[in-house]
Amino acid sequence: MSNEYKYVQGKDLFFQTTPGNRLSFRLEIEPNTTIQISGNSHGKIAVEGSFVTYEPNSDFYGTEKLQCLINDKKAIINVIINVGYAFKAKSHILSLLGDELIGSDNLAIFELVKNAYDADAENVLIELVNLNTSEQSISIEDDGNGMTPQTLTNVWLEIGTDFKRGIKRQPSKKFERISLGEKGVGRLAVHKLGKKIVLETKTLEENFSSRITINWQKLIDEAEYIQDTSVEIERIEGSLFPKKNQGTRIIISDLKKENWTRRDLRELARKTLSIINPFQNIDSFSVEINANDYHQSWFEDVKDPNEILNESLYYFDFEINSNSEIKWSYLFRPPNNFGIDRNSQNSSPEENRLKISNKDDLFDHKQKHLKESDLNGIGEIKGRFYVYNLLTPVLNAFGQTNAIKSFIRENSGVRVFRDGIRVYNYGEPGDDWLGLDLARVQKLGERFSKNTVIGSVQINMSSSHKGLVEKTNREGFDDNIYFKKFKAICNEVFDLFQRTAISDREKIKNYLEDIKPVKKIGFSETIDELSAKLKEKKLDKELAPLMKRVQKDYNDMRDVMVNSGMSGINLGIVFHEVDREVKFINTDLNNNLDLPLIKERVKNLIQLLENFSPLLKQNKNISIEASKLVVRAKDINGPRFGYHKIIFSSPLISGESPDFMVKGPGNLLLSSVSNIIDNSIYWVSVKKELQTSDFKSGIFITSDIKNFSGPAIIIADNGPGFNMEPEDLIFPFRTTRPGGMGLGLYFVNIVMEMVGGKLLFPDPTELDIPKVYNGAVVALVFPNP
Repeated sequence: MSNEYKYVQGKDLFFQTTPGNRLSFRLEIEPNTTIQISGNSHGKIAVEGSFVTYEPNSDFYGTEKLQCLINDKKAIINVIINVGYAFKAKSHILSLLGDELIGSDNLAIFELVKNAYDADAENVLIELVNLNTSEQSISIEDDGNGMTPQTLTNVWLEIGTDFKRGIKRQPSKKFERISLGEKGVGRLAVHKLGKKIVLETKTLEENFSSRITINWQKLIDEAEYIQDTSVEIERIEGSLFPKKNQGTRIIISDLKKENWTRRDLRELARKTLSIINPFQNIDSFSVEINANDYHQSWFEDVKDPNEILNESLYYFDFEINSNSEIKWSYLFRPPNNFGIDRNSQNSSPEENRLKISNKDDLFDHKQKHLKESDLNGIGEIKGRFYVYNLLTPVLNAFGQTNAIKSFIRENSGVRVFRDGIRVYNYGEPGDDWLGLDLARVQKLGERFSKNTVIGSVQINMSSSHKGLVEKTNREGFDDNIYFKKFKAICNEVFDLFQRTAISDREKIKNYLEDIKPVKKIGFSETIDELSAKLKEKKLDKELAPLMKRVQKDYNDMRDVMVNSGMSGINLGIVFHEVDREVKFINTDLNNNLDLPLIKERVKNLIQLLENFSPLLKQNKNISIEASKLVVRAKDINGPRFGYHKIIFSSPLISGESPDFMVKGPGNLLLSSVSNIIDNSIYWVSVKKELQTSDFKSGIFITSDIKNFSGPAIIIADNGPGFNMEPEDLIFPFRTTRPGGMGLGLYFVNIVMEMVGGKLLFPDPTELDIPKVYNGAVVALVFPNP
């Protein structure tokens, strides 16, 4: 078997053959040139003119290293021959890696624009020529560095090249851009668009241009294996790029899409223009798309996003630096005629760490805040979110109803950009990579919907390319641990945004419903106010029976809701605590700890289940001393105090503060106290993570029979305290706790109403408690006996 190889001077020769198989190659040399072969030989070598033939021994496997000496060593050509069996690729792989691997025409064009970015281009022009005719073509031209014939041979024609990977990934010379391409297959994207291409290119230093012409089907049909395919690099004297005397142009014809609709072109224009991050200026890089005929009118009105972005109702931007510190700003900008005040907030230097819920176990199990090490393989993260209200009264107030609706419909979602260039398919229609709509359903509508959000998340290539690796099909990142953490971090930031905006959302809701916000949520207080009004109007006798019926029906419904709702919360607490204790026992067993220690853990688990039993029993009205109620709550949470190293103290239990009797449904009262303790455990742990090792977490429970309308149980901690208004704390689904439901204090408030009491949030300076407990303070005020 004989194969002929054409050699271009200046490049080493690499061949693959099998034992006993004759290999033949030809050198392009001047006439009357002599060739000699030197080096170790494990086979037969023959030279005839410009042809060299090598046939390895039938029993030889390995690498043969030879040298071709031209005219008595005036030129030396290194020849490396691998003898053995190897993987082979059919020429059809060119189709698989181009036409079938790239998902769409838009992604194919996107890959070519990325190549222009890597080549330090300032301008990219996409021209659609004679669309919907037999002569239609697409041209992508840039004014970047261009390519030499050597680069075309060793890089552009080498599939899977490492030219942009590893140690070869270097900042570009002019703009110091980090290469966006890394797979070495992006150039095959042109196969997705058309059957024929012409590539023209020129560097600034050369006085000639280069051209490659490829008919993909002919190329594949003429050679069985990819190593047998052949293309010609044509040399053209002078420059094909008169403006800057450098650049690359790819002309694609015989397009596979024969009929382009208005929708196709608008989608192409939208996606092409969205390649560049609209929220961040890139150094001298622009993309323009044009058609040479009437088709231009089909997409020329695709909107510039900047104007409509400024009409968003809510705005949030953030930056997480390499030290894991976060800075953010929030803006609420309602229409002027709504009579609602604008609101702006900024992060504080004291709270510069992002809280995380770690619900998917991606971070350390004790971790409450983002750490610097969590950004390994990801790097700094920046982003912006614009959120709209699509109800007609709001859009009408902004005066651009149709334009805003159309823009949001086409651009909603959160996109990802790396070095300012978009990573598909994040933020595309149908892609909800942050799970915004799922979270909205789970939170009963108290979250922003994906179709109202336009956002961007920005990362840089230099610090993210090792962790966030793009899939070969160019449709997102590999689903590795780095991407999972990146996604979790972005979700936590978006939750922070939603928690910050919740009060302003309520203002818009109240305005649209033509209902003024009320300061009191308690239904009992509302009934009392209404009864007083009826008495003032002398209608109490007539309407009193109906009011009692309303109150009874409400109380019956409330009891059903509270019992079912609190049972769910109680079960969640049980399963969480039991699951944690079981995991600890398993860990101890795996580590072969002493048997007595493991027995002690099992006893703790049994005690934990026994302590939880009151929560799971049927609701019965009881009369109990406040101190005993607190003792039960303490026993339930005792293992957690030890686990989180929290100092628990209670003058109410020790008898240093006065005791009193409370009446009501026993398991709900116990749940209320335990729920508040649960919040305190979380928040003191959050604060401890940011403090020095000298900080001691503490929870304090006492009584107060002087400062309120009735005796009260006071629960205080030394955490960060509340950062919401008291009126907001007892609304359902209001929470600043990542991953929290925002139902705990809401149910506690209902339970206190049921027993005729109140849930209050006094200032710690107003009470007789130690100054160290300067965080959150909660008062459960019971009616006087």
